[in-house]
Amino acid sequence: MIFWSLVLFVLSPFLGCMTPERAEVEADETAIALATDCWRKQTGATNTFNIARSSDILTLRIALEAVRHGVTNAIFPKISSTSDLISSNGVVYLSLNDALRIGAKNSRAYQTKKEDVYQKAISLDSERYAFDTTFSGFILGALDGRPEVYKESAQAGAGVKRKFETGSTVAGNLALDVVDMIRDDWSSLGLSGDLTVSVPLLRGSARDIVREPLTQAERNLAYSILSFERYRQTFALSIIKTYYNVLEYAQNRRNSDDNAKRLEQNYLRAEMMFKAGRMDRIQVDQAKTDLLTARQTIITTQQNYENALDAFKLTLGLAPDAPIALCTEELVKLENEMSNLATNLTSALEKYPSEKEAINIALTERRDIAIAKGDVVDSQRAVKVAADALRADVTLEGGASYEKNRRQHDHATESEETFARLRFNAPWDRRRERNQYRKALIYLNQSKRSLEESEDSVKNEVRSGYRDLVAARALYENKVESWKVAKIRVESNDLFMQSGRSSMRDILEAESSLLSARNSLCSAIIDWKISDLNLRNAMGIFTITHDGVWE
Repeated sequence: MIFWSLVLFVLSPFLGCMTPERAEVEADETAIALATDCWRKQTGATNTFNIARSSDILTLRIALEAVRHGVTNAIFPKISSTSDLISSNGVVYLSLNDALRIGAKNSRAYQTKKEDVYQKAISLDSERYAFDTTFSGFILGALDGRPEVYKESAQAGAGVKRKFETGSTVAGNLALDVVDMIRDDWSSLGLSGDLTVSVPLLRGSARDIVREPLTQAERNLAYSILSFERYRQTFALSIIKTYYNVLEYAQNRRNSDDNAKRLEQNYLRAEMMFKAGRMDRIQVDQAKTDLLTARQTIITTQQNYENALDAFKLTLGLAPDAPIALCTEELVKLENEMSNLATNLTSALEKYPSEKEAINIALTERRDIAIAKGDVVDSQRAVKVAADALRADVTLEGGASYEKNRRQHDHATESEETFARLRFNAPWDRRRERNQYRKALIYLNQSKRSLEESEDSVKNEVRSGYRDLVAARALYENKVESWKVAKIRVESNDLFMQSGRSSMRDILEAESSLLSARNSLCSAIIDWKISDLNLRNAMGIFTITHDGVWE
């Protein structure tokens, strides 16, 4: 028993050498290396592709939870290299860049896209393994405890196998009889070995046919990188849109508050004028009705703001009850930016190329178009592979074997054997291959139509983006004038009201117009900016940094 325990101890590393922990580490190292190499080739990036979520995101979630429970000295991570998250009155205010960085690090959908790249890298490694030299070993019958039962069959051996990209396969095995050796009969020996070679001559003999699974795996990884980069653009754009959308709701809430205050002042003044006999009751009731409507609007706009903010938190991968608010200074910065553009640019398209050139840029730069073009190339290769399967299966096989046996007090015996044969499988029954070939032709046509549709869709996006940008600039200028007119109208009616030359209805209509004009101007400012970003995204020139911020 001591002997067998010792044998088991010696062989234990070989019986279970790959642990789950080691498998995870090795798979991560391989996938990250493959994904990083492909990412750098496809995008020119210099950093490492990694699916691990940043540690500062966990710190952020812990800090937000602490603030939510009333902790005032919570420590927040440094999300960017220039500024920390600012906590004030128990609320954490996020700038636009902070929101973009947090979304890129913490969004669940973003993480899923990164994991898709990782899985494609793992699949590529599996396909590469098919052309690696593989080794195997075995021990048969020697560890049963009853060696006499396995006198003729107990063996230890090793094997090697290699498949080449030409389709040829080489395999070899070496076996050693270990029973007599374990029983202290060291002068006995049983040795055997063989080597076989298989070379396809027709079907499956071309290099591109043999390595097609590997080629497709390499291209799938490249496609996943391109798809991820396109997603980073659209994701950042969605973050920006949602961020400004929340700010718009917040601005509408402030506008509603200001409107309600003014209407309350009008109502109080109307009551005083009614008591002084300078105004009839119906006008006072009109003022009160509009005041109640304004208070109802405050409730609605507050609800819309809170719903939009919670939805934005979920987009960033944060809990909806996280004490998060957005920086109102971002809207002020945007207002100043668009005002400067309106002043300095004679046309909304002044900094853009011609529409035709923009379409050419989009067809060159868009990652989704590159994927659609690649799908056509893949379909053409699939047709070639399916056509190769229709050919006859002719394989040249050859091999050699050697066996030597020696027993104590006996003479050794040796034997050698070689063989060569030609295996031929006539292509008389190729129904499945025929059907697969026809399906490959159909898919090729479908991929071409899909590419045409994608290109037409991109052209339409660019053309529509040009029209939207021009319209957004014109609407902005119109809303600015509307706001100015509404503001003057309120001021004039206020003076007329004091002199008794204006009715309450005129005052209320002017206030309503001012509220609508202010809301519309805020919406026009944001729409102009978003139209500009939409056009850049349609052209494929919406550049995102490695940490998710748009340049």
